[in-house]
Amino acid sequence: MSSFRLGVPALLLVAGLLVSGVAAAPAAIAAPAIPSVGFEKQPKAPSANELTKDPASLLVLVNRENALDPANYKPRDLRTVAGSDSQLRDEAATALESLLKAGRKDSRSLTVLSAYRSYDRQAALFNQYKARYGVEFATRISAPAGTSEHQLGLATDLGSRNSSCDLKACYGETPEGKWLAENVERFGFIIRYPADGEKVTGYKYEPWHLRYVGVEQARAMKASGSKTFEEYHARLVKATKVKPLTAEQIKQQRESLLILRFLPPYRDWSVGYDFAR
Repeated sequence: MSSFRLGVPALLLVAGLLVSGVAAAPAAIAAPAIPSVGFEKQPKAPSANELTKDPASLLVLVNRENALDPANYKPRDLRTVAGSDSQLRDEAATALESLLKAGRKDSRSLTVLSAYRSYDRQAALFNQYKARYGVEFATRISAPAGTSEHQLGLATDLGSRNSSCDLKACYGETPEGKWLAENVERFGFIIRYPADGEKVTGYKYEPWHLRYVGVEQARAMKASGSKTFEEYHARLVKATKVKPLTAEQIKQQRESLLILRFLPPYRDWSVGYDFAR
């Protein structure tokens, strides 16, 4: 019987049987399986508010151009970091304690020099630097009150026992400084003021100053190639302006590509395709 007499429904049935046959074929000739996407495992993207306005956010940007609001903000969940007299927010404190423990295990004598500072404490400290060095240099090494990450309860300055390089650029060349550079993201921290980053951050190189952003974001920042938090933060803000694909849209994309597999020239169209773009 001519295929034209079969009609469209019959042709579709035949096509369905052919597809079923391919699906039931031996593994050696079957098309590669499409990896599943665990939608529930996808990290929650930060909102614009978390990135720019909420002082309690782990990803809020604070610098001279982005002051805290309110200026005298104080975190609600501060606690003392074990083995020190300094405070951080609870999550950051726990992460720092794990970092210090890992450092000790690797024979690194890390100590906490400073952590949370109130608005008033930061104001007094900045005024001391200003009186000693003048305004221009003071702003390169210290933040005016209301613009310091220390006030977030997410930043800490680390040093070493009996080190002459504490709070100096040479700290980056000490065993402890090198260890921090290689390991901080494992615990959710970043080196906030990297070498050659002053034009972006506004501050001189501080290999001792860590900022907590969470393990996922610290690793993502490193993987992104961003040299400063300002650069990475700008990428996050830009991403909030792009409407992400829904789980249903991604599923439809995958189903469309599955159909393409059985059309000439039978290539696997799914290979190398970024479904979550």
